Amino acid sequence: MATIKTIAIVGATGNMGSAIAKSLSKQGKYRLLLMSNEQDKLVDLKMQIEKTSKSTEVFAISCAREASWEADIIIVATPYEAEKEVAEKIREVATGKIVISISNPLNSAYSELVTSSDTSAAEELQKLLPNSKVVKTFNTTFAADFLSPIIDGKTADAFIAGNN
Repeated sequence: MATIKTIAIVGATGNMGSAIAKSLSKQGKYRLLLMSNEQDKLVDLKMQIEKTSKSTEVFAISCAREASWEADIIIVATPYEAEKEVAEKIREVATGKIVISISNPLNSAYSELVTSSDTSAAEELQKLLPNSKVVKTFNTTFAADFLSPIIDGKTADAFIAGNN
C-alpha cells in the first residue's frame, strides 16, 4: 500500500500556490498543509478544496515552519524576494526534504533578473537550505495551466531541474 505524501505549500493563497494546491487536491492522494499570511484567503482556499476533493486532507496553517516540519515535500510558492525569509524559517525542519522553488528571480517590474546570469532562484535557495534537496519547477507554467493542463489538445509540460 502506498504511503500518502504530505505536501506543504508556503504561499498557498497566491495565484500559483492556490493553483498547485487545487491541482494536487484533485488527485486525492496527498495530505496538504497550506500556509499563508492571508488568513481569510487561506480559510476560503481550504473550504474550496474540501468541497471539491472530499478524499484530500487539507489543513490551513499560519506559520511556514509549522507547515513544513511534518511535510515530505515543501513547495515555496512565494515571490523570489520572499524566499530568503521563508528559508530562514524552515531551514531546520527542511533538512533532508525536497523543497520545490517555483519563483523566477525578477524585479518587481518583471523587467530584469535580480540574480547574476550564472545562477538561478533555485540555486540561491539551495545555498540558504544546504541540507535540503532543492528542485526548480513550475516557473514556466501559468497558474491557469494547473487548473486546466490541456493546451491545444496536449498535456502541458513542467520542466524540472535539480541535483538529486
